[in-house]
Amino acid sequence: MKNIKEKGSQALKITATVFILAVICMSSAASAANLHVDPEAEEGYTTIQAAVDAANAGDTIFVSPGTYVENLKIDKQVRIWSDSRNPENTIVRPADPAESPVEITGERVTFSGFGVENSEKAGILLSGATSCFINNNRAQNSKYGILLQDAESNNINGNVITLNEAGLRLESSRSNTIQDNLIAYNYGPGISLEESSRNIFFNNYFKNTENIEENAANADNTWQSTLTVKRNLIRGPYIGGNFWADIEGTGYSETCEDKNSNGICDASYTLNGGGSDNSPLFPKVPSAVTALENKLDAEAYELGMETRGVEVNETENPAGEQTGENGPEGEENKTAETETSENGTPAPGIGFAIMAAGAAYFLKRRK
Repeated sequence: MKNIKEKGSQALKITATVFILAVICMSSAASAANLHVDPEAEEGYTTIQAAVDAANAGDTIFVSPGTYVENLKIDKQVRIWSDSRNPENTIVRPADPAESPVEITGERVTFSGFGVENSEKAGILLSGATSCFINNNRAQNSKYGILLQDAESNNINGNVITLNEAGLRLESSRSNTIQDNLIAYNYGPGISLEESSRNIFFNNYFKNTENIEENAANADNTWQSTLTVKRNLIRGPYIGGNFWADIEGTGYSETCEDKNSNGICDASYTLNGGGSDNSPLFPKVPSAVTALENKLDAEAYELGMETRGVEVNETENPAGEQTGENGPEGEENKTAETETSENGTPAPGIGFAIMAAGAAYFLKRRK
């Protein structure tokens, strides 16, 4: 009888615990709210920052298309999505160009679907941020497209990082995942690392005069994922390393051999300063490279280089294909958490004063 009572009491405790946990989960889900930003609407918020300030942890903020002149400070766990999921029509520009238009210092922040531009600092700055998801943004015309400072375990996924003095820079940042990005036509290095280790870079498209800034820290990071049967960003059959192109059309992925026709270069690619990509991507489907190029603005890059007194000898026809491709058969590049949307060719644009300031910085740095 005693054992029966003990078992009954134990079962009651377990049932009560499960019930309490269920109530907590339901209450948490119920308390999460959706906030809307639309300067033209009678209700809702007229600025993104006002919505962030009003949001509670776990809320989602939807932003209507438009140009928002703000210096966003995001210090709480929120999801911020553009309504259109199109970085071409939902733009964030800094009210103070000396600061980043988007600065994230919180945990588990999602920021997706925005054009971020015209900063003398970084388009998107993650400072002390952890476990954030930065997806499907276009970061351009800034000193750095995206800058991570003392940031850990973030996912930088499916972004276009272009026309910046440097594409992506990591400072004292660890265990971040950089995947599925177009990091191309930046005036300085595509990737710059300082005291940053255990980061992984894979399935990215690199096309810069200097794709990786020479640094011993390069060897402390991983430049490919485990070879996996899944379509990569240039429509090859495997997820592995990265696609290494350059402005002259003589990048490693553009000139390597793929004798077994598996979409992976037969030999590893050695990085400047140390480290290697053991599974560099080969353009097995050349039209996919053309489709990616159509998302970029080579003419704006050439114009920007001309303002620096640098002549550009770019190949006119990437991967030997005809231009005018509409994209990878209309299918989107899927990731573990979201999908990178296929956007049309962007309109050209350059912030000359910002780029000049960035150029002066790099010239001073290299002296």
